[in-house]
Amino acid sequence: MDSFFLKLYNDMLLAIKRGNGVSGKSNAKPILLLSIMECISLNKLRENRIMWDDVALLECYSSFNRYFSEDNKSPMSVPYYHLGTSPFYHLIWKDEKNRPPIKGKTPSEKYLRENLLYACLDEELWSLLNNADSREYLRRNIISRYFTNIQ
Repeated sequence: MDSFFLKLYNDMLLAIKRGNGVSGKSNAKPILLLSIMECISLNKLRENRIMWDDVALLECYSSFNRYFSEDNKSPMSVPYYHLGTSPFYHLIWKDEKNRPPIKGKTPSEKYLRENLLYACLDEELWSLLNNADSREYLRRNIISRYFTNIQ
């Protein structure tokens, strides 16, 4: 994969906007990103359609929350929705008219189930994450950036 894209997406992943958690900035978005990477590496996520209620993704998200001792254990629907503010992550709605404003409150899980089709990543990032070396590089940088107190 082109080193330009690896650097570009590395920079984007390390600059995601995070909300406030119980004890500082929330790590829910980085945990979701690590969960997506883990599902790809385990071959549980085979296409660029990330479902907010995917069982394997939910299990990874829950495991990473426990592993990283995240104080603010947000339900996965929260970072799943709010990661949509990032330029590399896209929410695909059934009907754009029913799309809520991205800022503000998180829609209910019922609303997401009824109105959201899936989320997807930029194709270049998806390709990077399907390459074991690139995925590991990005994974290590996310852990180093957001979870330095744990290593």
